[in-house]
Amino acid sequence: MPEIMNENPKHNTTPLQDNKTLSMLLTLSIKLLWRDWQGGELRLLFVALVMAVTSVSGIALFTDRLEQALILESANMLAADRVFGSREEVDAVMLEEARSEGLQTASTLSFTSMAFSDNANLLVAAKAVSANYPLRGELIITDAPFTRGAPIASGPAVGEVWLESRGFASLDIAIGDSVYVGEAELTVSKILIAEPDRSGGMLDNAGPRLMLHMDDLAKTNVVQTGSRVSYRYLFAGDIEQLDSYQAWLESNYQGQYRLRDVRDESEEVSDALDKAESFLLLGSLFAVLLAGVAIALTAKRYSERHYDYVAILKTLGCTSAQISVIYLSIQSLLAAVAIIIGSVLGWLVHHLILRLLNSVIQIDLPQASMDPFIIGALTAVICLLSFALPPILALKNTPPLRVLRKDLDPQSLSTHLPYVFGIAGTVLLVLWYSQDLVLTSVLVLGVAGIGLILSLISYALLRSSNSVGMKAGSAWKLAMSAAKRRRKQNVLQVMVFSATIMSLLILTLLRTDLIDDWQAQIPEGTPNHFMMNITESQIEGMQEFFESNNIQVNDFFPLISARVTQVNGLHPNPSREMGEEGNNSVIESSNSEVDTGPETAGSATTDLATAGASSGDTESESGEQENGPRRLGNRQVTWAENLPLDNRVTSGAWWDENVGPGYVSIDEEYASWLDISVGDTVQFEINQELVVAQVSNLRSVRRDNMQPNFYIIFSPGTLEHLGATFLSTVLMESDQKLLLNDLLKLFPTIVIIEIDGLIEQIQNIIAQVTSAIELISVLVLISGALVLLSCVNASLDERFQENAILRTLGAPRRLILTSLLLEFACIGFIAGLIATIGAEASLYYLQEQVFRQDFNLHYWVWFAGPLLGMIIIAGLGVNSTKKVVNISPLNVLRGLN
Repeated sequence: MPEIMNENPKHNTTPLQDNKTLSMLLTLSIKLLWRDWQGGELRLLFVALVMAVTSVSGIALFTDRLEQALILESANMLAADRVFGSREEVDAVMLEEARSEGLQTASTLSFTSMAFSDNANLLVAAKAVSANYPLRGELIITDAPFTRGAPIASGPAVGEVWLESRGFASLDIAIGDSVYVGEAELTVSKILIAEPDRSGGMLDNAGPRLMLHMDDLAKTNVVQTGSRVSYRYLFAGDIEQLDSYQAWLESNYQGQYRLRDVRDESEEVSDALDKAESFLLLGSLFAVLLAGVAIALTAKRYSERHYDYVAILKTLGCTSAQISVIYLSIQSLLAAVAIIIGSVLGWLVHHLILRLLNSVIQIDLPQASMDPFIIGALTAVICLLSFALPPILALKNTPPLRVLRKDLDPQSLSTHLPYVFGIAGTVLLVLWYSQDLVLTSVLVLGVAGIGLILSLISYALLRSSNSVGMKAGSAWKLAMSAAKRRRKQNVLQVMVFSATIMSLLILTLLRTDLIDDWQAQIPEGTPNHFMMNITESQIEGMQEFFESNNIQVNDFFPLISARVTQVNGLHPNPSREMGEEGNNSVIESSNSEVDTGPETAGSATTDLATAGASSGDTESESGEQENGPRRLGNRQVTWAENLPLDNRVTSGAWWDENVGPGYVSIDEEYASWLDISVGDTVQFEINQELVVAQVSNLRSVRRDNMQPNFYIIFSPGTLEHLGATFLSTVLMESDQKLLLNDLLKLFPTIVIIEIDGLIEQIQNIIAQVTSAIELISVLVLISGALVLLSCVNASLDERFQENAILRTLGAPRRLILTSLLLEFACIGFIAGLIATIGAEASLYYLQEQVFRQDFNLHYWVWFAGPLLGMIIIAGLGVNSTKKVVNISPLNVLRGLN
């Protein structure tokens, strides 16, 4: 030993001696590591490291595969990875370029036409598809009407058509019969049950779907110059290939065409994915930070218990550099083993999650990459460097005299400086995970501010509780005197407990609010059929039809086409292009304004109102956005006496029952686009007449609830004389769909739009995201429990000494346990109260700014937070410290604890 610890600067060692010294240091490190492991010194630190790797790699594996799967599943709603649409056929060179980039391509053409059989005729929503359609997702076909069917990879063959179930009864045909579309005679070979990209546009829902091969389109001679058609071009491939092709389109067509993904096409899917990604990122950050705090606390206790070891080594001649090598070797070996075990556990955890979600996730998940394992390993290294290394490196400053004087404190200004690197590492870790400088800055400044406030509040509460506690019974006196002696340490504990409980409260409340919000999006009884182009004289007959068939029909909303011509006597000048700020459904179709919810597969749901739109619309009736800037076009407006459900007045006031004509209510985002405020006078052109109305209020409109929503609502008496068609909704089960044929025979002019398939797709995605969020919360909860346990264990040594003295002086075990219970319960109550305040403040920012939700106080948390904090901290504290009263006081005083 003296040979390897010779500190004589004149002693020149040979390379062989240097290697021998390093070998002996490593041997000593392994022996010390094994001794500490057997004594339990390293177990909690090792568990914290393993937990950090497990939680991060497990969450990263799961979220990486789930996000890829959700994007693929969502892409099924487009039948491709990217799409763009046009009202005219595009140049063949565009598709050739896409194929040269390595992309798969397909195309569709939607139009309305009459289909004829030998017995009847029917208006159908025809769709011609190319041979390789669809690129994503599957078509579902069957041989019997209204059955579940089976998937198939491609569309009908040349000379064949597929028809939806309800079309067979209307045309009075069976499988194998012929139908005529235009001039072409085609054979009905299958019944079409579902298609991946069925939209909500009128061209896709004017009647039952009839699907034919693209090569048969010319035979029909239906599509002529000026026909109302919607071309749609589909692309699938790697993200790099898609981006390269988009760059080529922008370069050669000056932005006329833009590839759109599912986030562009469906606000509901985009919103669900964005919120899920934000929550998973937040959960990952909390898991990493909580695991890091656990590592910091356990490393601090580990280093404090090794002051005596280092002092002995120094008395034997060991240099500070050699001590650093010994402990760095220990930490490196510990980290390597923790990374291996944590990665394996992370893999098992993510497979356990997938097994638990087997009934929910019905899609094949893509294989995981190595990135999650790299992320987990780097997290362990960063946590070790940021949290564990500073107190370990501080050991080298332990004075040798501590062998004789235990009261010597090795801490100094220089030993605290490494913690600056720990804080910097934490900030870099958060930045690395979030990839967002603004979010990182807000989070770091927020945590720093909350930490300062928590320190002041907890210090004040602990100080006041001391004076109160000293006037109580002996257990209270003992507990409060202990809290007073450890005031600084207790403030730190309250901060850690508060931050941990606050993190868990934030995730729990945010998870609950997100799930409630999604469930409210498509509640039980959501209508799955929209009926449009209804005249006022047809309303009574339709109500009687549904009533006789025991079907509940909803309210009938009047629709009329209007155009804003002046605002306060001036021509409107839109302040920006609506929809470019991430809300494409606000004005996605300039010929309509009713929004029923999801806009999917290239067709905005605002297009559900096109049945009553006037000519001169600026976009195709299929809802496919015309490539180029959006123009100020016609809007479908209505009038109402009462504020619609899920609408909220944000400025001004809704009119009362005695309101007269001449007032209008406008969606706040639409008003912002045209720079309209409450009290302004707006002039509309409606059916070649000018109508002037004063803006009574601005509203927020919920666009994801699958209900009719209107951006412009007039007061009663303003528009009734101008004439209108009506819109209504109804919920029909699959066995009731044949009634649609009877309804169309009675009222042949109405348009029925079926969206039950769309609702099912949205519900599936939301169910998968919800389950992922719930399980991520559980993983973070485990990390939080580890932090709480580490924080309690950090004060065990001092408690051993204090309670050994108390027991030596005759204090009974029950008194000590009661005082410990009261002390931890008091700390837990304070921590829970502060955590509740911090959680509500953090939720306000997160919900308003990140998750785009309305914030509401969670009143029950103000009672549950302090109570749970008291119960959890008291339970963990007493359970962890009960060995304080079980161990022999003599062993404690001898340092054998």
